[in-house]
This record gives sequence, C-alpha cells and structure tokens, in this order.
Amino acid sequence: MENIEKHLRKAKTWNMVLLVLGLISLIITLFGLPETLNPTKKTYDALGSYGAQMYEYLNSPMAKAIAIIGLLISIGLLVCYFMANKKLKEGKAPSKIPYYAKLAWTVISLIIGFIAVPSGEYMGVDMSRFTQISSIVSSIIISIPVILVIVHLFKAEPEE
Repeated sequence: MENIEKHLRKAKTWNMVLLVLGLISLIITLFGLPETLNPTKKTYDALGSYGAQMYEYLNSPMAKAIAIIGLLISIGLLVCYFMANKKLKEGKAPSKIPYYAKLAWTVISLIIGFIAVPSGEYMGVDMSRFTQISSIVSSIIISIPVILVIVHLFKAEPEE
C-alpha cells in the first residue's frame, strides 16, 4: 500500500510538471495566435526563396487548421491534467488515456511537420533538417514527464 502511495505521489509530481509546461505552452501559443493565423510576409521576405515557401505554407488553410486543432488539443489535455491532479490528491489513480493522447499528438505533429513543412536552405543551412532535428529533440524532452506519469501510474496499480 505504501508503495502504491509513493508511485501516486510521483505521478502527481510529474503531472504538475505537465500542468506547468502545458500552461506555459498555452500562454505562448495564445500570444502567438494572431501571427499564426495571419503571418507577416515581411518577416519571411528576409529568408529569400525559403522564406517565401515558409510564408505560403504558414498562410495555408491546412497550417492554420493544424494550429487551431493543436491549441484545442492542448486545452483539452490541460483540463485532463487538472482532473488527474484532483484524483491524485485523493490518492486515486487517474486514467492513462490523456497521457497516451499527448504522446500520440506529439508523434502526429512530428509526422505532419516532416510531411508538410517546406524544405530549403538559408545561408547554406538546410532549414528543414534543422527544424526536424530541433522538433524531435524538443518532443523527446517534453515527452519525458508524460512517460514518467504513465510509468508511475502502472507501478501504482495493485498487484493481483
């Protein structure tokens, strides 16, 4: 029983990390939403032909839809994390579904980025490769708390 409580406390700690990261991400996304929905062409003009491709992509209905869907998913996940935090405070294990959903959305976002984001060079640097590598690294780092919550929730399940 004590072992279960220990894992629930750890799950609660990592869930709080997810809440904080999620809130920070939501605030940044909300501040950037006007630029996301209506990108400033001048910003991308300095990047030459790659900038023109990026502007066209970012100004496309698909990119805007993906941004809005991502925002809605982020809000939904935050609500789930708050509900999970409440359950964890009560000493109960929450559903693992929101955490799996977060991992799934992370993978889907990466795939969309690899497929949809234009490739090109700026000042001899392959910008698409740079973007892909930084996306993978940041996704792995941000997925660590999600994975730790799932692990501790599994460990908190009573053995039968």
